[in-house]
Amino acid sequence: MVQIFADVSAMRDGLLAIGGSDYNHIRNVLRMHPGEELTVRTGDEGGEEYLFEIVSFTDAQVNCRLLSVKESESELPVRVLLFQGLPKSDKMDFIIQKSVEMGAAEIIPVEMHRSIVKLTGDKRRKRTARWQAIAESAAKQSKRAVIPQVQDILSMKEALEYAASRADVILLPYEAMAEDKESGTRSLIENLQPGQTVAVFVGPEGGFEESEVEAAVARGAKTISLGRRILRTETAALAFLAFLTYRFEL
Repeated sequence: MVQIFADVSAMRDGLLAIGGSDYNHIRNVLRMHPGEELTVRTGDEGGEEYLFEIVSFTDAQVNCRLLSVKESESELPVRVLLFQGLPKSDKMDFIIQKSVEMGAAEIIPVEMHRSIVKLTGDKRRKRTARWQAIAESAAKQSKRAVIPQVQDILSMKEALEYAASRADVILLPYEAMAEDKESGTRSLIENLQPGQTVAVFVGPEGGFEESEVEAAVARGAKTISLGRRILRTETAALAFLAFLTYRFEL
């Protein structure tokens, strides 16, 4: 079923008018008709799922009637903050799209020591805006209840401060320092509880500089394993989110 994000506070007597790009997508791309149904979410944390029926079209909007409301069941019980080391080329587009599909609540791009890409000024603002648009599109496609926020690029120091102030648990996949790797990681994930905020740091190509890992551990991060194979930067976050899906949803 089609899902969009909209402000349902504009609803009057169970009727909601949808315009803009969503109107164009519903009418001209999907070619939907009166009588067909669509799902509307607000994009807010813990937002409900609203089921609407299309009533009619005008030249600028689609008019919908509310059929039902139910609590969202599409969000992970833990809030995941993904601190992703800036990768090369368009890999960040892929990472954002797939991590949103897998349940990440927030993506924070991090300029790490081994990050080759350096973004500044207008190019940086445009890239962040594009990443946010990718996150919104992925949230619609995967029927997320919220639109994950893509934050501005942070330095590693800023990222660690951000994580320490918001997360209950900070995890960092780093084979060289993960003691009793598989069992230790399993224990950390099994001990996570619904309602917690979990920060996970993923290095860029080439991985973390040792000093970055030491700084993270000093801020309370736990080093973990993602298995016995070395994963690319665009795979690591997805592997971790898959662990959480198994832990909480399967």
